[in-house]
Amino acid sequence: MYELSLHILDLIENAIRADASVIAVTITERPQEDRIEILVEDNGTGLPVAPENALDPFFTTKEGKRTGLGLSLFRAAAEQAGGSLVIEKSPLGGVAVRVTMRLKDIDRKPLGDLAATLSSVVCTNPHLDLWCRFSTVNGECTVRVSDIAKEFGANERCGLAIARRVSEKIRCGLAAIGSSA
Repeated sequence: MYELSLHILDLIENAIRADASVIAVTITERPQEDRIEILVEDNGTGLPVAPENALDPFFTTKEGKRTGLGLSLFRAAAEQAGGSLVIEKSPLGGVAVRVTMRLKDIDRKPLGDLAATLSSVVCTNPHLDLWCRFSTVNGECTVRVSDIAKEFGANERCGLAIARRVSEKIRCGLAAIGSSA
């Protein structure tokens, strides 16, 4: 996967398969430390295996598949950019995947179109409460799907309308705080 947003999408899809109804994505840029941290947490059923098994590319819990490359590829991308990937228990009750890497590393993949990635998740999973928080030295942008859904009347509340608003808020927020990722 060329963009970090696609790795984030893979983690979100894993959380949805684990029956998560709340998923939090936090991206923190620390230019003074030359670090970027990506944290994806959920309130799903948790990881059914030890973290080291989940990171094995030849292990998967998905029926009909023989490999589980998502986490191992994300870990490789992090390590290639001087970072790491750690799997923990989330305070939300499910899994937390924390990825750090050097922000200015020549091998760090670009963040990609995070607004489009996250809004596509919202469009296809209207029941999901997705929380997004982006933080830089210039400020913070927070978007929460459940808050956006309240902006719409009962007749207007559909996945596509909310997804458009999520995309708009993320794009505006990232532009306002000057994200360099």
